Amino acid sequence: MLVLSAVVTGLALVIAWVSRTAVLITVHGKSMKPTLHSGDHVLVRRGVLPKRGQLVVVEQPSQRGEAWLCEPAGLGCRREPLSNRRWLIKRVAAVAGDPVLPGQLGDQDVTDRRVPEGHFILLGDNARVSLDSRQIGFFPDSR
Repeated sequence: MLVLSAVVTGLALVIAWVSRTAVLITVHGKSMKPTLHSGDHVLVRRGVLPKRGQLVVVEQPSQRGEAWLCEPAGLGCRREPLSNRRWLIKRVAAVAGDPVLPGQLGDQDVTDRRVPEGHFILLGDNARVSLDSRQIGFFPDSR
């Protein structure tokens, strides 16, 4: 009985740890085709600083004219519940200090040809339908 109790306790601790460090995301849309398809499920680790080439889930900028729904960023934002926010899954094309390559920011005029500190360039694999850095510009790493 003691062994069963230890196994159940251990399993509960693992489940609690995973639920605090990971989120299961369902993909909607075509912006990451052919890598991901609508309906695919992705397990996302929270709080990990991504590297070039990795996939990330980020908050989509507001459609209300504000740059972002919540300031400062984070799960404790009181202005907009997590369930009301829109999320994007994209690939990290460039990190802070990397050069900005032609086309990564669409036709936006960029004075500094390097990704600024605390920002990323994020691109969808399906450029034709993706909302990403080509339209939005740099994504802050706080998102």
